[in-house]
Amino acid sequence: MRLKPNTVLAITGPTASGKTALSLAIASIPGMRAEIISADSRQIYKGLDIGTAKPTPMELAKIPHHFIDICEPDESYNAGKFAKDAQDIIASLLQRNILPIIVGGSGLYVQALCEGFFDMPTEMEQAFMDARVDVQEAYQHIGKDALFEELRRVDPQSCNDYPDKNPRRVMRALEFHKATGKRFSEEKSAMMKHPTFNTIYVMIDHERSKLYARINQRCEEMWDGMVNETRTLIQKGLSQSAQSFDTVGYAQAISFLNGEIDREIAIEEMKQATRHYAKRQITWSKRVDGMILLQGDITEMAHKSLQLLNADA
Repeated sequence: MRLKPNTVLAITGPTASGKTALSLAIASIPGMRAEIISADSRQIYKGLDIGTAKPTPMELAKIPHHFIDICEPDESYNAGKFAKDAQDIIASLLQRNILPIIVGGSGLYVQALCEGFFDMPTEMEQAFMDARVDVQEAYQHIGKDALFEELRRVDPQSCNDYPDKNPRRVMRALEFHKATGKRFSEEKSAMMKHPTFNTIYVMIDHERSKLYARINQRCEEMWDGMVNETRTLIQKGLSQSAQSFDTVGYAQAISFLNGEIDREIAIEEMKQATRHYAKRQITWSKRVDGMILLQGDITEMAHKSLQLLNADA
């Protein structure tokens, strides 16, 4: 089979849906030459293994992975840096006819890599993150049309650029204005760095009850190990307020270790927080243009993904 040239596959979607298993199944298809780009903002950290559901040492040895364990747990890293670094690796892989498979639930990382990112100073990242939260909350409360009118007020040219009122593009323009005070339409060409490859997006689509059952089971299975992992990191000197600990699961483990909540409550809070996070991941994925939903077992989904990549299809 000939794969589409200059094309990558991005496996997105909620936590516990099976993204890692699917990526390994695709990469292991006979004759396939593939490597995995982890787009997970927490799997980059050394020592945060259980709570981030990091691929096992056996899985990492089976297929080459990138962006696993690249940072110390107290080190700063961001989506823009990831996109720059990952684009270089992807260019090298494509040049050698190796399929890059992007895997991860960090929508900001996937978006920066596959759709472009603002080449901005690191100190501006928090302003963009805060703006993103504000705009997403506004979208949930007032809807697409009202958000579009808000953009017309601050950046009418961007409204002309997006006559279809695409929510993601409208939100991005508003995020930029809120973070910088400047019009996206006037600054994007200078600050925006676009990818040179094409992306096929897929998302594993479970029934909500099945997904929540998978999440609940995973939380129960990882809890004791994650508590020990958290305790070890703190004993080694990692601050409880470290960015790497600002993650579902670790927050509950820290509260448990501090004696603020008991084990049962901590696990239930972790389950609830993980389900809420999964809902946000699903919302982001379903807003992506051209997103293809996959259902069935791993073999069926891997076969469907391969068909999408087929240059002769």
